[in-house]
Amino acid sequence: MIPPMDRPLRVLFLSTSVGALGSGLGGGVELTLHNMAQALSDRQHTIVIVAPVGSVCASFPVVEIAGALQTTAQSEGRDAAIVMPANAVLASMWDYARQVQDQYDLVVNFAYDWLPFYLTPF
Repeated sequence: MIPPMDRPLRVLFLSTSVGALGSGLGGGVELTLHNMAQALSDRQHTIVIVAPVGSVCASFPVVEIAGALQTTAQSEGRDAAIVMPANAVLASMWDYARQVQDQYDLVVNFAYDWLPFYLTPF
């Protein structure tokens, strides 16, 4: 068993970049993010969510990031090239996370896209 922590954590969640959180475009990612935020909050941890402009998540602060939304993988063919749109919200969200990372104990990625795994300088 893991011993309990001596203090609550500050946790930064990065939402999916395919649509505003609360719009439904993120599908199950939105539900998973909300459920995890609620469970951690119930344990006294502080949650802040980074998501595209227009996002809402009841009970949690949302940092809205402007930029072009990522195309959903479900709308592309199997052999489609991975494309990063100009002024991509995905890149801007991770740039923000990099700038504020020292303010958090944990950064959690809910954006199942290639950029967070390949390009981030963490």
